[in-house]
Amino acid sequence: MLLALAAAALGCGGGKEPEFADDPPADAGPPPQPITSVPPPQDAGVPTPAVPTTAACDGVQSLAMTTMFQGRAPGEAPRMQMEGAPVCGVVPEGQTVSGQTFMLQPGNCYTFLAQALPTVTEVDLQLELDLNAGGQPALAAFNLKPVLAVDSDTGPTAAIGAKQSCYQWPFPLPGTVKLVVKARTGSGPVAAQAYSRKK
Repeated sequence: MLLALAAAALGCGGGKEPEFADDPPADAGPPPQPITSVPPPQDAGVPTPAVPTTAACDGVQSLAMTTMFQGRAPGEAPRMQMEGAPVCGVVPEGQTVSGQTFMLQPGNCYTFLAQALPTVTEVDLQLELDLNAGGQPALAAFNLKPVLAVDSDTGPTAAIGAKQSCYQWPFPLPGTVKLVVKARTGSGPVAAQAYSRKK
């Protein structure tokens, strides 16, 4: 009988079973997340410096340059007429500005003047053959270099072919050229103007 009672106790679950499944303790927080590797931060490299830019002269700067050219023209470009519009730009040190192209004609005399406002203490001027202009293939036989002439002046003014030493286009065909002005020392407004007359 004792044996029957023991068997019944085991069969009926005489031991106490828990009422709920094993729950985590209430203060355990969220379950732990699996550990993942964090990628290293991307190397941004050396920051690229901002590229200095050029800008067109404003009205006041253009007027100042025109007035300066008018004052210089009688002594440096005597009996000459202005050829096209002036080149005028505000440039950082070491940068250049160039203007529209124009034609050099055989039999003409030319003077090119450059000017800077006081923030530029050294200005350079050069006359360049525009190799991208149409009609230049005929000049290819002459094997011309792009730079035709440069100034030899120092300071905020420059000239090519000034006074009685005007620049003459030596070829029998017209050539398309442009003026390039550089602020060698200092930053600010620089300008150039072409003048011409018949020989």
